[in-house]
Amino acid sequence: MNLIKSALANLKGHKLRVAVTLLWIIMGITSVILVSSIGNGMKKEVADSVNKVNPNKTRISFEPTDSNMTNMSAFLQPFTNSDIEELSFVEGVEKIGPSKDDSNYNSTYYGEANFDKKTTSVEIAELKKDSKVKAMYGRNFSIEDENRKVVMITVQNATDLFSTPENAIGKGMSISGHIFEVIGVVDESSITPEEGNNNMLIPQVTPQEFTPITSYMPKKSLDALMSQYSYPSEIYGLDLIVSKGFDLFEVANNVCTKLQDLHPDISGSYTPEDPTEQTQALDSMVSNINLFITAITAISMFVGGVGVMNIMYVSVMERQREIGIRRAIGAKPRHIMLQFLTEAVFITVCGGILGIIIGFVVVNYASNYLPFKAIPNANSLFYAFIATVVTGVVFGIVPAFKASRLDPIKAIYK
Repeated sequence: MNLIKSALANLKGHKLRVAVTLLWIIMGITSVILVSSIGNGMKKEVADSVNKVNPNKTRISFEPTDSNMTNMSAFLQPFTNSDIEELSFVEGVEKIGPSKDDSNYNSTYYGEANFDKKTTSVEIAELKKDSKVKAMYGRNFSIEDENRKVVMITVQNATDLFSTPENAIGKGMSISGHIFEVIGVVDESSITPEEGNNNMLIPQVTPQEFTPITSYMPKKSLDALMSQYSYPSEIYGLDLIVSKGFDLFEVANNVCTKLQDLHPDISGSYTPEDPTEQTQALDSMVSNINLFITAITAISMFVGGVGVMNIMYVSVMERQREIGIRRAIGAKPRHIMLQFLTEAVFITVCGGILGIIIGFVVVNYASNYLPFKAIPNANSLFYAFIATVVTGVVFGIVPAFKASRLDPIKAIYK
């Protein structure tokens, strides 16, 4: 207790110097907590995504022999609509269909709609719950429409089939042999480019520069429409779901063999996606995050430690007479060393505690601007605190050792 009181008394005399040193420690600990929390949040987000993946599901992709054709595999037509029916009879296949990859190519129906001998090409997507699409004529979708065969069409579709958009409301248009009631005509000015065409990469333009051509339908109706082999003309891969009791890779390899037989003239190979690759990618990402956190911790603690060492060296030089008098009245070298070590550790511990508090505040604030929640980890906080104590000891021991070795007579008369 006397050591702590003495340390406080000595540090009060150098408030500015101590404040600068504390700042480095606080910045270091805050950085560690922020980065580790972001890493934990990212890890949880990816882990949740991986857990949502069906363990009996994989993707079949095609790799051309000619590397120059990698980005043009669709033109080779390694997958066709007729393949899906053939592959559904492979033993162990529960369900197979066009892949819905990250670019969402196959979430939109492409085909033709008919009314009274008139035909128009339609592009129909699911109307998302958070969509801002509004009806220019007719009405928007309601909860009751989720189980009904209804559609909101574009002005162009309405004009092609019904002469004017107003005439389309309440009429029935035929799509793939099914009749869908037109309940509204899309107000294209209410749609952003992203909503109007969410299945293609498009340049960033204003709504006035881009006219969407997408019609909309409830999810159940669209899924039913898509499930009748009404697939897009360009298929980039196949999603395979294997029946329970069958080995995923064995069935996937059988499907690949069947595809090779169906397309003997195409130069390339069909390969199933390995689900373990996602886990490996996650482990690699977490390892890189941990290395990054370790590097930040080391750099921050080193800079803060240098500041602690500097302030302690200056303190030793300024307090030589005090050290000499204490030694002359019986203080041992280890007492002097312990006092200066206590001051160094006290500075770093205070900085660590303040850094942890500020770190929590920064993490909560940063979560508002991240696509996932940053999660502070108890282990990270513990290790950060231990790092501050170790920093105080390591960087404070040299000045403390020098203070304990001062000659009392020379120190008094300096």
